[in-house]
Amino acid sequence: MKLKLKAGQRRAEIMEQSKGLFARLGLHGVSVNEIAEACKVSPAVLYQHFRSKEALYEEVINDLACEREDYVDAVLSGPSDFANVLYRMTVIFVKGRIRDADSVRIELRSLIDSNEIQEKFFSNHWKGLAEYIELSLQEMKEAGTIESIDSRLAVLSYIALVRQVMITLSLDEQEKNGGPGVEYYVKGVLNIFLRGIELPALDW
Repeated sequence: MKLKLKAGQRRAEIMEQSKGLFARLGLHGVSVNEIAEACKVSPAVLYQHFRSKEALYEEVINDLACEREDYVDAVLSGPSDFANVLYRMTVIFVKGRIRDADSVRIELRSLIDSNEIQEKFFSNHWKGLAEYIELSLQEMKEAGTIESIDSRLAVLSYIALVRQVMITLSLDEQEKNGGPGVEYYVKGVLNIFLRGIELPALDW
């Protein structure tokens, strides 16, 4: 006889099953009935836990967005200049993200869907890297180390480069198949970024 799940367990199972559907099909590409079928529950049971499909999607996104990385070790474990710290932070970030390919797929799908939930995902998930880049560039501008540049545009450019790394590693699974790893790709995109903001590339 199949054991009846407690409410918390059922809710967690619904979120886990629907995460894969949202990753493949997006918010608007899957119906409540399809989610219920994948979760092996009725739509009525689904609505007992989530008031709507959008509410379920938001819970999944918020759950992913709360998985923030700890960058203390990245800051303290090597050279303290901007480029080296950003390199170590990015490696930690990418490794954390590609552990769950569905989170990368959901982010890409949410960009296509373009809604308020996506904005929350973006601001929460990338906040650590974005704030470090913006604050560091501001300090360098004030010190006269770099010319005046649009810090926000620089952040968006770097995020676009890092997203490409995540896609390559989590969707094409290069690292798992013996191809170049996270460090190799991060070094490449970091040097592209550094040249773009007219800072010297790192020579590893």
